[in-house]
Amino acid sequence: MYMKDDASLELDRILVRLDAAVLADLQHRLRHTRWPDEIANDEWSYGVNKAWLQAFVDYWANDFDWQQQEAWLNSFKHYITAINGLGIHYLHQKSPEPDAIPLLLHGWPGSFVQMLQIIPLLTDPKTHGMPYGPAFDVVVASLPGFGFSEAPKAPGMALESVAVLMATLMHDVLGYKKYGVRGSDLGGATIDQMARHYPEQLLGAHLTQMIVGARIPIPANATLAEMEFLESSFALGTPELSYAHQHASKPQTLAYGLNDSPAGLAAWILEKYRTWGDTSGNIESRFSRDFLATTLTIYWACENIGPSIRTYYEMVRNRGDSSRITVPVAFQMSMQDMFPPAPREWAERSHHVVRFTEVDRGGHFLEWEEPELVARDIQAFFGGLQIQAGNPCEENR
Repeated sequence: MYMKDDASLELDRILVRLDAAVLADLQHRLRHTRWPDEIANDEWSYGVNKAWLQAFVDYWANDFDWQQQEAWLNSFKHYITAINGLGIHYLHQKSPEPDAIPLLLHGWPGSFVQMLQIIPLLTDPKTHGMPYGPAFDVVVASLPGFGFSEAPKAPGMALESVAVLMATLMHDVLGYKKYGVRGSDLGGATIDQMARHYPEQLLGAHLTQMIVGARIPIPANATLAEMEFLESSFALGTPELSYAHQHASKPQTLAYGLNDSPAGLAAWILEKYRTWGDTSGNIESRFSRDFLATTLTIYWACENIGPSIRTYYEMVRNRGDSSRITVPVAFQMSMQDMFPPAPREWAERSHHVVRFTEVDRGGHFLEWEEPELVARDIQAFFGGLQIQAGNPCEENR
């Protein structure tokens, strides 16, 4: 699914190259989709609207230019390195101005593509109209079984184990003694585990949202805002979290169909972009067809769907360390995410919160929907930490 860049002196450097036979097979499957029937579903109340999906599948099969997207992907520096027996894919984009080094992590149904628009804003903020904060070297890693990262071959790859891989990447492979982290969704949960197990490595953690499971006990001293947040979280229940219950209970059963049908894969994933993003019901108001087709093509060609949803199965069986996080944490809460934004007092029960902001635009995929908004908040957070403590990343140089 990729090739080594022999011209590069960096031995782990790769170029994104999908096999022509894989792409031809994808087009054939899309053009021969067997469509189910549908009753009145203009509001997507039964799930993905058939006419919309048919139009998207037609675009993906006949008009989508993968080579153009491949060229864009290869404008970034991609690497794969072996960590604990797994090949881990990551991008490493350096800034001419050394400062804190964030590790950016995605969640499901995202991929490393979700982070690409924000990279130049962080590595070269002055060029992009953000001259008043620090610049960053940026590492964007693909979680195991996502993107070009190898899928685990044995049970037990819960987020605590993923945290070990990510800390090893940053500290041992790339040699950063001190670095910052940013994550959302499963990426944010992974960072929580990194903060608990490797606090001496982390300058700080920048997070979005707190996804609350129904089994979390309600504290006896919960505030009104906390009660409203928890009630809203629990109310999602069956209407919107059935996907997660399936992932966490029988992921293999689901994987057979989604790994065999690209139209089915598109339906399963794109419904989440429409519902979770700040789309007001119009998915293409936030996510272009090219972005969606690029994300789906990577899921399809790399056969990501099985291992990516299996992460939920592992996660609920090993939730990892739940101790209080002591490294400095910033939360950037989107008021337009489907998942209700937690109030600050709830976040402070488990995290050492030093910055807490709420934004009224952008949804669950905030790094793609509002990259400048996220980049400015990352600048403000890590810039503030450096002012307080000097530059703890000096030792990286």
